[in-house]
Amino acid sequence: MTISNNDLHPTKLIISKNAISNNVSVYRNELDPSTKIMLMIKAFGYGTGDLEVAKYLEENKLVDYFGVAYVNEGIALREEGISLPIMVMNTGIIDLEKVIAFNLEPTIYNPDQLAALLQSNPNDIKRVNIHFKIDSGMHRLGFHAEEVGEAAFILLEHGINVVGAYTHLASSPEQYNDEFTLSQIDYFDEAFEVLSEKLGYRPMRHVLNSAGIFRFNDRQYEMVRAGMGIYGIDPSNTRQEEFEQISRFVTRISQINLLNKGDTVGYVRKGKIEKDNSRIAVLPLGYADGYNRLWSNGKAQVMINGKYAPTIGNVCMDMFFVDVTDIDCKVGDEVELYGPSIDIQELAAAAGTIDYVVMTSIGPRVKRVYE
Repeated sequence: MTISNNDLHPTKLIISKNAISNNVSVYRNELDPSTKIMLMIKAFGYGTGDLEVAKYLEENKLVDYFGVAYVNEGIALREEGISLPIMVMNTGIIDLEKVIAFNLEPTIYNPDQLAALLQSNPNDIKRVNIHFKIDSGMHRLGFHAEEVGEAAFILLEHGINVVGAYTHLASSPEQYNDEFTLSQIDYFDEAFEVLSEKLGYRPMRHVLNSAGIFRFNDRQYEMVRAGMGIYGIDPSNTRQEEFEQISRFVTRISQINLLNKGDTVGYVRKGKIEKDNSRIAVLPLGYADGYNRLWSNGKAQVMINGKYAPTIGNVCMDMFFVDVTDIDCKVGDEVELYGPSIDIQELAAAAGTIDYVVMTSIGPRVKRVYE
């Protein structure tokens, strides 16, 4: 029997396929039957593992499209047999040969990039499907309104097919500014009309993200781009009870040390023992595995046998410590780092960050287990 290196690490990220299916259904129920769903599966599937998640979604016909950030992410999915359409958000100067070879759909987002594309083989140019991005206020990537007409003329002149057109909302969750979000969508609508009029056809539009699907449902157009919601967290902060957290981050106790008042734990002696006969458990993961150093010294807690255990001392690269003085536990017992008992959003807040960062920080030596 072949054992992978990850099998030898006691820390696992356990992903529930049933939870993924539930979360897709939450969005499906909100959308018109004809509206497509693109799952953003960039950044290693938000840390959950892009390939296994993509295979499950494709085999069960749960989504219609995948979205990745870079060409290499799309190539990796194609090499493992994923056949659904894949849009690439940031293609840079497009390697058209690779894009065509792996049947990827690149985004065109500025005049310089479009000009570089035109240096490619004319026959290749006509074989690629592109998505046209409009900058409506995020000010990251995208054509500005005054550039759209000329770009559309060039695309039509060179026979480049625009399969989709989109923009990126900067602030669609509930706590942000609805007026700004609606102004972005209106800006996109106006630019899209110029684009489609010049092209002579109307590409598929996709604007709404996970939060926007609930909050601006009347602008769902032909496709939406879902991300964090399908991974279990509702960025709109309106429907969290309908979603299921898809991942559970767990490990097992490596050692338990019996320490007395005055002893210290870990690097630079930050963990100070306050009473005799304290039991300190050593856990086999650290910031290299995604357990943030900002959770040191009681800033976070884990769940062991139904009880919370606070961190003590500094989180190390490969290990950290929790106080289990009042917990009945032993070496080998399972520890929940986040999951049903440890809220990932509260954990993120304790480090002064967001849940996206926590999820995408899980290191490569942590095995992903799908059930």
